[in-house]
Amino acid sequence: MGTKIEGAKKIGHTWHYYKRIPKRLREAYNLPEFKRGTMGTKDPDKAGQLARAMLTKMDELAAKLDSISSRIKIFDELSEAERDRLDDDLDIQIAKLPADHKALLGGEGSVWHAGHEMNIYEASAVFMEVGLGATFDVKDMLGEEYDPEEREDEEDRDRSSINRLKKKAGAYRSALTAAGIIEPTSDEVTGLRRLMEKYCEAKGYVDTPKIKDATRGKVAYAVRRFIEYHGDLPIADLTRKQLSDFATDFLKLPTSSRHDVRPLPFWESVRIAEREGLPCASTSTREHNLDHLKRLMKYAVHCGDREGLNPWAEVTTLKPRQKISAGQDTKVYVFTRDDVKRIVARTSLKRDRSAIDFWGPLFGAHHGLRIEELCQITVADVSTAEELLCIRITDEGENQKVKNKNTFRTIPIHADLVKMGFGAFVERRRQTGGENLFMEAAQHSGELSEITPAGDGRLASRYRQRFSTVLTKLKIIGYRAGSHSFRHAWTDLARNTGINLEHRRALAGRDSDSDGAKVRRTC
Repeated sequence: MGTKIEGAKKIGHTWHYYKRIPKRLREAYNLPEFKRGTMGTKDPDKAGQLARAMLTKMDELAAKLDSISSRIKIFDELSEAERDRLDDDLDIQIAKLPADHKALLGGEGSVWHAGHEMNIYEASAVFMEVGLGATFDVKDMLGEEYDPEEREDEEDRDRSSINRLKKKAGAYRSALTAAGIIEPTSDEVTGLRRLMEKYCEAKGYVDTPKIKDATRGKVAYAVRRFIEYHGDLPIADLTRKQLSDFATDFLKLPTSSRHDVRPLPFWESVRIAEREGLPCASTSTREHNLDHLKRLMKYAVHCGDREGLNPWAEVTTLKPRQKISAGQDTKVYVFTRDDVKRIVARTSLKRDRSAIDFWGPLFGAHHGLRIEELCQITVADVSTAEELLCIRITDEGENQKVKNKNTFRTIPIHADLVKMGFGAFVERRRQTGGENLFMEAAQHSGELSEITPAGDGRLASRYRQRFSTVLTKLKIIGYRAGSHSFRHAWTDLARNTGINLEHRRALAGRDSDSDGAKVRRTC
């Protein structure tokens, strides 16, 4: 059997190039359909080297078409079809940008204009920096006298002009980089948005084409609001007062999830909230957003992107004074015994016994598990220890996560769940080769399938929405009432029945049992 080489063909005794060029490369670079021609060698090893070099070149050409910045660099080489495709991709990218970036890049031809303006501002700043004080340096060389204050005043004015030029250039560069039009010039972090990207990458908060990381989204929201308020200032220029002012006005932002309100810039959102009387952000929401920003600054100091002390470390906020009774309305609702019975009765009657919708309320009532913990359990996480059926909470699987080190635990299944056939259910799933223990039903068809992460990266998101519908139908209403209300109810019942503190913590996967301040007791 003759030697086979991808991209090459032996004709007679001599090797030839023989490779069909992908359609996109042909259209982009006006290439022929096939790469053909003699390699000028009879040696198969040499032919292999030449073929690999050809394939590598094709890969490089394809890579240039995958990123916007690469295609812009070779714009003159692109075909009309590929230029049209680039324009479409630019429109898509710009549409995703924050309002301040859109303002610089939106409109026909604005991308090219932005690049031109950035280059002018950067070149002007460099030119002025090089010439800073040059006139007076010449006078020094020639021995001419001048007023030192005159030099100081002139250099201060020049530095101010240089800073303005750099700020304008930085705004264009930030927008062009965010849109993927130009590549970052280095790993240097100058603004809060670039710092966020570096921080999220280091922490593993990464979006995929199908799944948006929830934590990254929260950090990005806090950064977005801060930049809308102050602008994307250099990290070195951020002050304690800036965060304090932002914190004060954050409470004016609406909490509305309306599609026409949520994307609006900071002050436009505030005006809508004031005009329409929309509910505004709570102090706890503000604290969560400030915590994200403080972590970013701490990271900047740790990595050397910010010199000196952390200016945001000691920033604190004041909470508006209110009556004690008013605070009770914002404590998480805890299911009563009657609530639990009604929920379990409904879901046990109407839900498939292989679905999380059937077992979720049962495990919530009997074990107080976090719903995300329950949704991520695999068949392999169920075992028998000392003749007891147990489940294991871990983060070893691909889609498994734990809240903290206390979350790792093995829990014996409640006897009532065993009597309801949980063991037989596990065995059925094991025999059918299922990976996840529980399944979920499609919204319309009801067809069962493995639980997969939703768009926010969480396994339980779709279940939470379905469970919310159950509560609505049962008319169970309360502040943040949901699947987590089972967990608070379980804590109360476990405490009231005399289960000691150590065992409660171990079963619940907590480092403490003191959640009383966060919830409204109803049972």
